[in-house]
Amino acid sequence: MQVNVNISPEILNWVLYQTQFKKLNDQIVEYLDSWHRGKKEPTFNQIEKVSKATGIPLGYFFLQTPPVEDTSLMEFRTIDSISLDTPSRNLMDTMHDMERIQDWVRDHLISEGDSSLTFVGDLKSQPDSIMFAQHVREILDIKTDWYTSCKNAEESFSYIRTAMSNAGTIVMMSGIVENNTHRPLDIDEFRAFAMVDEYAPLIFINSNDSTNGKLFSLLHEFAHICIGENSLFNDRYSTGTKVKKSETLCNAVAAEILVPHQDFIEAWKTCEDNNHDCKETIKQLSEKFKCGITVIARKAYDENLISHSIYTEIAKLAISLYNESRKKKKERGEGGGDFYRTAASRIDKRFFNMLVGSVKSGRTLYSDAFRLTNTNRSTFCNLAEAVGGGLN
Repeated sequence: MQVNVNISPEILNWVLYQTQFKKLNDQIVEYLDSWHRGKKEPTFNQIEKVSKATGIPLGYFFLQTPPVEDTSLMEFRTIDSISLDTPSRNLMDTMHDMERIQDWVRDHLISEGDSSLTFVGDLKSQPDSIMFAQHVREILDIKTDWYTSCKNAEESFSYIRTAMSNAGTIVMMSGIVENNTHRPLDIDEFRAFAMVDEYAPLIFINSNDSTNGKLFSLLHEFAHICIGENSLFNDRYSTGTKVKKSETLCNAVAAEILVPHQDFIEAWKTCEDNNHDCKETIKQLSEKFKCGITVIARKAYDENLISHSIYTEIAKLAISLYNESRKKKKERGEGGGDFYRTAASRIDKRFFNMLVGSVKSGRTLYSDAFRLTNTNRSTFCNLAEAVGGGLN
């Protein structure tokens, strides 16, 4: 027997405002349309389907007034975007997950008597990108030519991520909401975000981006933390148009750490002396500095070595090639892999080790640890083994 349910008009209007219809199938759209027009009353089963399709928690449908959600991070998006006026549930739920982790780490560190991090907000008055980048290297304890120890962009990302974690920044990464493969994070909606906190600054990386994209986003967001400014990085082209001054600075800082100015100028001149055209030079230097062609092109544009049109062409080409690569992998059925290895790659190792230690000491309940890591007793213990150390 089907049971009809009354949804308050306020909640229904809020659900419609929250929903991104282009991502819904026809049946779900029909349900919402018929409810809105008053043609039909929803059944509980239909509400469950709509909840699952939209990502809106089931309990929200039974409230009398819309829940109050903190969307302040949207104010810090890199570029204005109509779509982000109504951020997806996937993005909202991911931010809520990261807020819970950040809150736990802050409380844990304060209870342990740890001091706040001096670099958070310390460079808000530093306008020079080269000096800013040098301060970041000092914070991360890396050399100017750190990239020479890395074989490729993947190693570079891991190297910088570890350095940031060791310096006290939580770096989380995923391409889906929690462990739900049916809720992928849209790279066109955001590449990364940063949440400032003097004890537990946090960076989240959308792993659906390219490796080179993730590497640049990581450094870009760390620069925001050093400024003391939250950030939602949603510019895939970095075209430099309609961008805040702080965004331009963070882009320049990230590029300077990846491709130091003096080393870049010398390498570019060498390629020019060998009669390479600019596009071939950009390709060669991306291999030398273990980063993407977009970063090299941006550096060349900032140095007035190429035109803005060439830069934009290369940036869009890089995205097109990556999208095509992802499409081919999907068609070949590639992906997946070992669950625990993937789960371990998503989580900040320093945070997880703190959590495991707190569980072992009895200061954090297993249920809270499961909630923070989207695991259960079995998967949490196995994840602890995968990350290292285990619970014994």
